[in-house]
Amino acid sequence: MNDSGIAIIVPTYNRATLLPDCLDSILTQMQPADRLIVVDDGSADDTQAVLARYEHRVAPMKIENSGKAAALNIALERADLEFVWIVDDDDVIAPTARQDLMQVFAADPEADIAYGRHLRFHADPQSGERVLDETGHWTHCEPERFLVATLEDMFVHQPGMIVRRGLYDKVGPFDTELNRSVDYDMLIRLALAGRAVASDTVVFYQRQHDGIRGSEAQPVDAGDREDVWQSYDFDIFNRLYEELPLACYLPSRRIDGPADLRAALIQRGVVMARKNLWDQAIADFEQALNESTEPLGPQTREVARKMFSSKYGCDQLLNDEPVVADVAKLARRSPAGRQLARAIARGMYWRIREAAQQLRFGKAARYSAAAAALELASARQAAATQTEPLARQAEEA
Repeated sequence: MNDSGIAIIVPTYNRATLLPDCLDSILTQMQPADRLIVVDDGSADDTQAVLARYEHRVAPMKIENSGKAAALNIALERADLEFVWIVDDDDVIAPTARQDLMQVFAADPEADIAYGRHLRFHADPQSGERVLDETGHWTHCEPERFLVATLEDMFVHQPGMIVRRGLYDKVGPFDTELNRSVDYDMLIRLALAGRAVASDTVVFYQRQHDGIRGSEAQPVDAGDREDVWQSYDFDIFNRLYEELPLACYLPSRRIDGPADLRAALIQRGVVMARKNLWDQAIADFEQALNESTEPLGPQTREVARKMFSSKYGCDQLLNDEPVVADVAKLARRSPAGRQLARAIARGMYWRIREAAQQLRFGKAARYSAAAAALELASARQAAATQTEPLARQAEEA
């Protein structure tokens, strides 16, 4: 298959021991038109010595430590080929990844992003051999739903996607104010502006390790990485709540009437809840119920059930009883509110099973109590709805 070449960018910082695995996996499948740009973000280890071993096969750059976003922006200035592939320095590219991803563009010339799956692995501490772990978080979706699915959770990572260079020009540089979630912020912007098409093949292996993340000025310990990621995601979505048009929360990106408006509000509320922006979520749910009294359709109920499916979990909910009380109030407002609360409760059930399987019975009990509160509120609203006609008949008699 002919193509005009890929600029492959590897930003690296103090990963001299891991970098060779990454570079070797890329070099084995590069074609003559491709270029491999490695940006050393001020490493203090043996990174330069490692790069010297790859003389004439990579285009190395060394800059003062400025963080991943700045390193990527500098590299993008030199990425003058039609496609860009950003690969993290601790990951390994699958042997047929280039072929699989470029085949997506060949099959769909309108695609701006080609992406695929990943598996996780760790190195055996004794032998150093790679040990495959569970599959990485993945969502099957059509191109039209990619933006909404990405807003719900990041499931496509930079090593797992090749992007047309012109799309990066269209959306602008990486945000240098972000120490973490740089790639998530960019992925949302790319999804807003371009068409993303999936390959179901595994295109890279994501290394699990305890190394330091972040920059020299803002290092992140491995044990803190999820909390830090969530805090940056919180800030990103707090901004998006104000800036992103509500229509973007629908696959059609159009709002034609009250039903669409309600569906968009519920979808945005679910997204915000998954990022622990509960005030915004509850406000959206309340407004959604004001827009229409019609019953919720099956698709909207399914969206509501996904509120607790975030890959980071929803532990903050368990420590915030007023949130559960606010959702329970929705059930008492209308039959549609009852449907919404019940769908949300049903979404907790797999969290209950997950906690029990992990022998975290206290957590399972708290989720069970929250789900029971919502189910009870829904049942009371249903009972009240059934008795209202009887009461009216008695008054008329």
